[in-house]
Amino acid sequence: MDCFATVFPTLDETEILRARHTSVANWDSLATVTLISVIEEEFDVSIPREDFEYMISFDLVLECLKRRTVNGS
Repeated sequence: MDCFATVFPTLDETEILRARHTSVANWDSLATVTLISVIEEEFDVSIPREDFEYMISFDLVLECLKRRTVNGS
């Protein structure tokens, strides 16, 4: 959640949990790349480019991160 708060500082905790690229006004492709960069640095993971298009909500980002950290990728 901290990564989302860093990239989208105007969102409160409830808004972050419900965040989707269609519901957050400034969630564009640049924000997605920034979010992924922040996540990669924070969790020391590498997210492949082909996963970028699926990272369109807080839930899907969390799911992707869980897969990467559980699988050790």
